[in-house]
Amino acid sequence: MATTKTSEESVNIDDFDALLEALSAEELENVNDFIDPEHSYLPASDRSNYRIHKTPTGPYDRNKLLGFLTEQGQSEKDWEEQKPFVPGEKKGKVWLAPEVAKPTHDEEDEFTHTEWDDLLTNATETEIVELAAILGFTGLINQVQYHAAVTDKPISTNAGGWNAAAKMEPLKLIPPEPDNMTNVEECIEKAKANDKELTKININNIQGVKPDVLKDLLNAIKENTHVEVLAMANVGMTDAVGRSLAELIEANSTLKTVDAQSNRLTGAVVAEIVRSTLKNQTLVELRLSNQRSQILGNRVEMEVADAIVQNNTLLRLNLQFDTLGPRVRVTEKLKQNLDALRKKRLASKQEAAK
Repeated sequence: MATTKTSEESVNIDDFDALLEALSAEELENVNDFIDPEHSYLPASDRSNYRIHKTPTGPYDRNKLLGFLTEQGQSEKDWEEQKPFVPGEKKGKVWLAPEVAKPTHDEEDEFTHTEWDDLLTNATETEIVELAAILGFTGLINQVQYHAAVTDKPISTNAGGWNAAAKMEPLKLIPPEPDNMTNVEECIEKAKANDKELTKININNIQGVKPDVLKDLLNAIKENTHVEVLAMANVGMTDAVGRSLAELIEANSTLKTVDAQSNRLTGAVVAEIVRSTLKNQTLVELRLSNQRSQILGNRVEMEVADAIVQNNTLLRLNLQFDTLGPRVRVTEKLKQNLDALRKKRLASKQEAAK
């Protein structure tokens, strides 16, 4: 073990207290100079190198010290001020705002008058209304006033105007649409007979139709060559009827539009209906949104996207996608189909012009 020797005895360096006792007063002062005064664990009395070498006059008494300081502070005279204090008097230099030179009348007209002033002054009421529409101020006028200003038609003072106060329009009561009175049984008979006048079947919103009747209708259209539009929205279509619809799309090459929104189909049947469009590829529009399964799921959406990518005739698909990948793929494919149709139409026009 390492040790250090003094003139009288040897001291163990690991014994810190004994080592300090072995140092002289001058050596302790030298050691104290090397102590960091910012050390947080060091007592406050040891954080300063300044030392007072005076003998104490007596034991420490806090109350006596406070009394002495109070008495000394009251007995000493305050510092004399060069100027006595006067209440309300401001000392020093008072700040004043710098003066700004006001422009003359000619300069004011030069800077404030712009070409917009001439345009707005000479603008008609129609032009002001159109400018307000661009700036989003059309809420200041009602629809009747707006159209009257745009078409330059006079309106009565009761209806107001651009220069008058905007007034509320009377509420126009729109009667509800009548119920769908289509006879499903009659549609089945005409479809089986391949009636030429039956090109559109619309049974939307007809409640209470039994699934067997819906199946009979779909089976009757399989061999039909005239029906191009089939609308079956909100008829309570179940998965069993949905599979019959998929079989119909595979068997019929005349249908152009199929609407089966707001029914009770599951995701698997929705994917099956979309895949059924690949056989003939004659369907142009397919609507299948708002089914019992609000969220189809990633697997079903991927299956639908895979089927749409292989379809070259479908132009519009009404179906909600929650996954970004399938939604982008379907959108891009539908754009390609629309662009191909446009190019085909332009080519036919060019050939007809020749």
